[in-house]
Amino acid sequence: MRIAICDDDVILCHQLEGIILGFGKNEDVPVQTSVFFDGKGLWKYMKQGNHFDLIFLDIEMEQMNGIAVGRAIRDTLGDEECKIVFISSRRDYAIELFAIRPMDFLVKPVTQEKLKAIWELYSRLYQKEQNVFYYQVKGNKNYIAFSRILYFRADNRKIEIHTIGGNVITFYGKISEVKRQTDVGRFIQISRSELVNYNAVEEYREHMLTLRGGEVLPIVASRWKEAGEKILDYMGEMM
Repeated sequence: MRIAICDDDVILCHQLEGIILGFGKNEDVPVQTSVFFDGKGLWKYMKQGNHFDLIFLDIEMEQMNGIAVGRAIRDTLGDEECKIVFISSRRDYAIELFAIRPMDFLVKPVTQEKLKAIWELYSRLYQKEQNVFYYQVKGNKNYIAFSRILYFRADNRKIEIHTIGGNVITFYGKISEVKRQTDVGRFIQISRSELVNYNAVEEYREHMLTLRGGEVLPIVASRWKEAGEKILDYMGEMM
């Protein structure tokens, strides 16, 4: 994640940066932060082609305030993907902020609890947009891109992630929880315990799938119709 913090309060900037980097470290999520002490500096940097996934943006700054920066990001750059969280000691900016479509609004003083709520919200949105799957191993939160996954297989309380490179990642969970996460991707359930990535399928024939790399997985009879319809739907979207 590329995260920018822009506030003319130097101490607050470094406090926010420390907390955010701590969240990333605790959840094993790579985070790259950039700090700016005025809106003009942030805007100049973004005009040069630099992009951020998330920006914490103070409204009340003398050199190009946060609202002006937000409008420039949306209107001049046409960047709708960047999530903006405005920061202010006041609450009466609703009308001005509406057109900028911010993800959230933080009222000073900013606390770790408030930031944690923002972090969790953004993590959910980031997961959906980046198509990554999150899982926990020994209390550490990890993620893997859907594009690297061939299929999931459940074995009692263990879930196996079979990857493009031939590795198998194991963690504890339920296939129902995996299915809920993979709703944002394109996964086909071929048995009670297996979910296959459609993009990893090389061939579909006679109730079986041949995956990239040559592995063949049978589709159980109770899943023939549903799996077949889903595959045909995906094929139709791509034609």
